[in-house]
Amino acid sequence: MGKVKGKHRQDKYYHLAKDARYRSRAAFKLMQLDSKFFFLHACKSVLDLCAAPGGWMQVAVNKVPVGSLVLGVDRDPIRPIRGAISIQEDITTSRCRLTIKRIMAEKGVGGFDLVLHDGSPNIGGAWAMEATVQNALVIDSVKLATDVLAPKGTFVTKVRMEVLNISGLYDYHIHM
Repeated sequence: MGKVKGKHRQDKYYHLAKDARYRSRAAFKLMQLDSKFFFLHACKSVLDLCAAPGGWMQVAVNKVPVGSLVLGVDRDPIRPIRGAISIQEDITTSRCRLTIKRIMAEKGVGGFDLVLHDGSPNIGGAWAMEATVQNALVIDSVKLATDVLAPKGTFVTKVRMEVLNISGLYDYHIHM
């Protein structure tokens, strides 16, 4: 059975996101992490990998100083967000890396203060396969982050673990 979507979902954060006009319930994950670790307030540049539909980008734009660069990247299109730039690219490709570096140069950014990654495959019900693909996305995001993250920048990702058929989601906050 696939994931429950849209108005049939009974998750309170889904409904809160809709009420607050966030594009996804994931916005609350980032707000919760920021309230604990307080990393968005001083960021002058944020890169959001696997950003569609843009919930984390919306939070970033609202929390970072005015004029900061917020760049979202996803294979799927991201509807425009005021105060952010979005590009439709695959984070695993060198073309994506070059596009990000070009935008960094245009905006005068030597490295991102914050790199976010909340990517998840859309397989639907094949949990072991989803965990494998998601972990591969995490590795790809770490590779990209090591190339574009500023010294003492922050990298935030979601890691899905499968252990003894018990599935759990864990958020990690790693300083590089």
